[in-house]
Amino acid sequence: MEQENLPPADKNGIIQALSPKLSEENRNRLSKFGSFMIVYDFVQDHWVRPRIHKADPKRHHQIMDKAIAPVKEACVLDIACGTGGAIPHFDKSNEYTGLDLSYSMLRQAVKKAKNKGFRKYKLIEGNAEELPFADEYFDFVLIDTSLHMIPRYNVAIGETARVLKKGGKLVCSCPTVGISKEFDTAWAKIATKRHLHSLKELDFENACSGNGLSYNRIETNGGVLYFFALKQ
Repeated sequence: MEQENLPPADKNGIIQALSPKLSEENRNRLSKFGSFMIVYDFVQDHWVRPRIHKADPKRHHQIMDKAIAPVKEACVLDIACGTGGAIPHFDKSNEYTGLDLSYSMLRQAVKKAKNKGFRKYKLIEGNAEELPFADEYFDFVLIDTSLHMIPRYNVAIGETARVLKKGGKLVCSCPTVGISKEFDTAWAKIATKRHLHSLKELDFENACSGNGLSYNRIETNGGVLYFFALKQ
């Protein structure tokens, strides 16, 4: 499905484009979200980042802002945007599209997008493994702290490469094993139980190179790796 064929937004400002053939893994993932969407941002910054990812929340936002804020007057896609936590880092001159599995979380993202005053925006209930957009549609794609939760993360990167224009950029942050011993110890206790990927930097490098993206590390923050990739 190409973006121009998407249905109109519903009364809550959300475009529903989620396939009824959603995998069982994604359905299970979806069932875990929604009930706490109002406190999701608070939980991320006060529990998940410092306690689980062993990362400094303030530094996370500084890194994100440095990577995102310079992007202006572009067509941008925020994959697995959740409640729209990254929206404050985007310049309002952009044409913003946020996509997430969770309708409940998107309702919070709609509020943030309205307050931001984007030139144009869309919030879409959809699947990162099957993006409902035309080839080479976006100038910039963000995947912030979510790739480890996407069942077929490599497919999501492939889809990202497909919808990026040549010369377009992907920016990604993800908890990653092999960069912090403290994080690795904590992650080993919860990853399998919570059906989360234990990804290594080499996994990102391989997924990018296999899809025509040139991988570049930005930096690390505790157990979180930040990288960008350009479409060749």
